[in-house]
Parts: sequence; structure tokens; C-alpha cells
Amino acid sequence: MNKSVFKILKDLGLIRLFTGILLLRLPFDFLSAVLKANILESFIRLSEQGNSADLLRTFGIFLLLSVLLFGYNVSIWATVSIKADMLLQKKLREKLLNNMLSRTGTGMEKYSPGDWVTRLNNDVDRVNDYLTTPINFMHVAIASFNMLLSSVVLVILNSRLYLLTILVTVPFFILSSVVIIKKIPLYRKKAQESYADYTNWIVPIIESSDAINVFEGEEIVLKKIEEASKTIMKENVKAHTLTAWSSFFNIISGNLGYLLLLLFGNSMMGTGINDYAELAKITQYRGEIMKSIMCVNAGLNGMKGNVSSAKRLEEVFTEEK
Repeated sequence: MNKSVFKILKDLGLIRLFTGILLLRLPFDFLSAVLKANILESFIRLSEQGNSADLLRTFGIFLLLSVLLFGYNVSIWATVSIKADMLLQKKLREKLLNNMLSRTGTGMEKYSPGDWVTRLNNDVDRVNDYLTTPINFMHVAIASFNMLLSSVVLVILNSRLYLLTILVTVPFFILSSVVIIKKIPLYRKKAQESYADYTNWIVPIIESSDAINVFEGEEIVLKKIEEASKTIMKENVKAHTLTAWSSFFNIISGNLGYLLLLLFGNSMMGTGINDYAELAKITQYRGEIMKSIMCVNAGLNGMKGNVSSAKRLEEVFTEEK
């Protein structure tokens, strides 16, 4: 977790709450992976044996377990997580408003009205997005846990396939999640600052439209708004472009892994893999690793974009009044 976000949560007294939610939600993806891998293997074996009675009974057991597992997951997200989401936004906005009310006139003038509005709305929303909105910190932590345990299982079942997965995945992951997205926070920060400029010019239009018309200042005001809008768009496009390249390399990594599996899978039969049912089970865990890696990558992209807002809020909170 970014240190600015952690400090904000600590100041708001919400660290324990979010840790508890994370621990409750953490095992879901891995338990779901185990369930899917075993149900796939069982169905293939029973189908090959032509055992329709056991197949139906097995289907009923797995259906019940799936309902219980997803019911548990939904209950956490629908109750605890939503309440925590609302509580975070409420406390964060209250803290920012109290900071504004405790300032002197000189302290308030340090930031423009548009900058205050941007911090109170957009930046608060982005900090909340960093923690809860899919796919960000909460999902990155869950996906990392799933990736770790699925990797352990795959090493036990077939270390050759795990090594092949790592060799294909890690270079692309470093390229997309470390190198490419490094400048995203800078572009997002510039976009937020431009949004504040945009808001600064919107306020006079609302409050002083008559004066603008009398002195024929429409062209000047509209030109300033256009310049701010273009800057916002340019910085966001730069960030989105980096995100797109990151996603591209993730897709290449996933497809290349399946291609190599097709090429080398036949040589594993009878040695590292006994039959088709076992191959399907092992491939399921490999798929979970790839899915988790892509989730982590997407989450890091989102978190990188939202970190700038946390730093902007921390800047306000840490100033001497």
C-alpha cells in the first residue's frame, strides 16, 4: 500500500476495519480456483468412466459448495465493504472540510477555489478508488494471495509447467507493471491540476455571467476553458496510452503461454502428466496464475493513477495551519 494512502487511513482510524475486510475476502479467489480445478478433473474422469450416477451426485456437491462460497463473498462485499467505502468517503471529506474551516484567510488563499473543489471531490473519490473500486488495492492483494497459493499447488503438481509459466510471464510483467506505467502518476497529477484550472474558470461563468456579457469577455473565458480542457485530455490520453501498452504485453504473455503449453504439453503426457483429466486440472491452476498476474497489473495501473490524489490530500493535511 502506498504510504500516503496508509497515512490517511491511519489518521482516519480505518486501518483495522480495512485489514479485517481484506482478511475476510482474501481466500475467496484461491478457494474458487481449487473448486474449479477439482470439479473439472472429476467431471472428465467420471465422463470417461461413463458413471452417470456419480457424475450427477458430484455435480450437486460442487453446486452446493459454489453457492456457499459465492454467497459468502457477496455478503462481504454487499455489507461490510460498501459500508467501509461510504465511511471512508464521509470521514475523508469531513477531515478536509474541517481543515478548510480551521484555516485563516491567508491559508485558504494558498489554493484556488477550483483546487479546493478538485481536492474535495475528485481527489477524495480517487483515494477511495485506490482501495475499493475494482480493480485496485483490495483486488491486487487478493489476486497476489491467489497467485502465491496457486503457484505452490502448480509446483507440487507439475514443476516443469510452472517454470514454463514463470519464464513466459515474468519478463512481460516487469515490462508492463514496472517500466511502462512508471509515468502514469505524473500524467494523472497534471490532469488533476488542469482540472482545478478548469473549475476556476467555470465558477465566474456561473456567478458573473452578466458581467462577462457586458464586458464582452465570452471569448476570453471560453478560450481559457478550452485550454484547460485540452490539457486535461492530453494528460489523460498519455496515461491511457501507457495503460493500453501494459495490457497489450499482458495479452501477449498469456497467449504465448498457451501456445507453449500446446507445443510442449504432448511431451509431458506419460511423464509429468498422467492423463487428460490431470492436464485439465493443472492447466486450471496455470490459468489462475495468469489471471491473477493480469489482475495485479491492472490494479497497479489504477493505483498508480490514484496515488497522486492521495499525495495531494496529504499535502493539505500535513501543512502547518
